[in-house]
Amino acid sequence: MARHIRSLYRWNGSPGIGRLEQSGWISEASLRAWEYQKDSAAAGTFAAGEFHDTVRRWKTARPDLVVPEELLVGDYEVETAR
Repeated sequence: MARHIRSLYRWNGSPGIGRLEQSGWISEASLRAWEYQKDSAAAGTFAAGEFHDTVRRWKTARPDLVVPEELLVGDYEVETAR
């Protein structure tokens, strides 16, 4: 069975002055389990050579969990083997 993963990003710099950097991966299952929901507005675009990804802010509906309240997650999904 395959799993779907998305890139995680972080902002490097001051607000308005800086850039998005890829910082890891997160599975769709983790986003669902931790009750993250996509914020409608895009936070920015990540570009590296030919690769472009629209990055959005995701917020958890469960602030009681020990997870970050907000994540920067790319729209581009990759399917991987388990």
